[in-house]
Amino acid sequence: MQNNTKKTNNIMKSIFKSLMLVAAAAAMLTQAGCEDRNVNDPQSDATPSIKYIRPTDPALADKLLESSPMGETIAIIGSGLEGVVEIFFNDVRAELNPTLVTEHSIICNVPAVMPTEITNTMTLKTGKGNICVYDFAVDIPVPFITGTSCEWAKAGSEMTLYGSYLFPYEESNTFDVTFPGGKTSQIKSFDSSSITVVVPDGALEGTISVEGEYGIGMTKFSYRESTGMFIDCENVAVWDGWSYSGAYVHDDEESIDGSYIELTGSAAAWNWNTSGLALFFNNVLEDGTSRQPLLPLDADPAEYALKFECRINAWSDLWASMWFAGQYNTFSIDGEEAQYHWKPFADDSVVKGEWTTVTIPLSDFKVDKEETVNDRTLSRGDMGNFYIFFFGGLADEANAGTPISVYIDNFRIVRQ
Repeated sequence: MQNNTKKTNNIMKSIFKSLMLVAAAAAMLTQAGCEDRNVNDPQSDATPSIKYIRPTDPALADKLLESSPMGETIAIIGSGLEGVVEIFFNDVRAELNPTLVTEHSIICNVPAVMPTEITNTMTLKTGKGNICVYDFAVDIPVPFITGTSCEWAKAGSEMTLYGSYLFPYEESNTFDVTFPGGKTSQIKSFDSSSITVVVPDGALEGTISVEGEYGIGMTKFSYRESTGMFIDCENVAVWDGWSYSGAYVHDDEESIDGSYIELTGSAAAWNWNTSGLALFFNNVLEDGTSRQPLLPLDADPAEYALKFECRINAWSDLWASMWFAGQYNTFSIDGEEAQYHWKPFADDSVVKGEWTTVTIPLSDFKVDKEETVNDRTLSRGDMGNFYIFFFGGLADEANAGTPISVYIDNFRIVRQ
């Protein structure tokens, strides 16, 4: 499961991309024919000198840099660099990997930390105390908001926005956060990676803006997004859950938007519990057409994700199997369809008792019933009916009989 709009995935993808660029750059520099000393030598007497700075992407090797955004990976080209043990951008020290320091090149990341004093310089220091100061500016980006605790948070509730480059106005030490419809929100708290606000009354569907000292950033998600919605829990006449009853549909003060569904029961290994712990979205008609297309005709499922809101009240064990199927009136946990096994009870970051947004890339649907197969893929033809069924093994037999209570709402397919 991925909560808070795939925060962890975005970070891991960024790290992986940086590592790949570093590897490519290192290979490129080696092939350039520099007779480098192999490793960082802090005892070198050489005084460092910089000729130029360039991107690490080999395709941009001819591009010379006079500045760089925070977090960017750069290649410093010069001579006498083997003795460098510290690099400062303005007054912020960069993380330096000695294996990426040679006589003629250094590869490093520009720190994503706000400097105390902006000098627009880069300072290299060697182990022997030799120094090189080079004119180089760090571009401070606008706020970059990647996700939130709950995309459907209701008015008056708190919502946490997650991101980077969150630098408040210097004078007021705060931000302006504006919801669609021009509704400004109250700031409750913030740090370098998150801002918690109170959702204002009258906010509309759309992106949220965050403004600080260095400009305005827009959320990468839409507040209360309805695009791709296929289960909003308001019209249960077109789908049921195999012994599923209207008693599990609620519309009360716990709601974030009209009706929601409660999946409830108790944990039991490989127990065929279709009363309360199953959901069947009956979308494919007898003639093979669908009431509602879940994806555009030419769409690749790997480019999309399943999103929904949930509130976990109690859940200690027993995964929830999820899968799509393209056939009329078909329900088979033993079928060939690619499944995803939702296990929020195994995720320490999940907060119980609060509505949160769950994001599951469709590419993560790849296992069978017993998780003995993990290389299945979703096809466009599978995107018809949708199922949730609490059916599987227990991580701990001591959890047998423990209660399960999960509220769910607003199932939608969105482009990643």
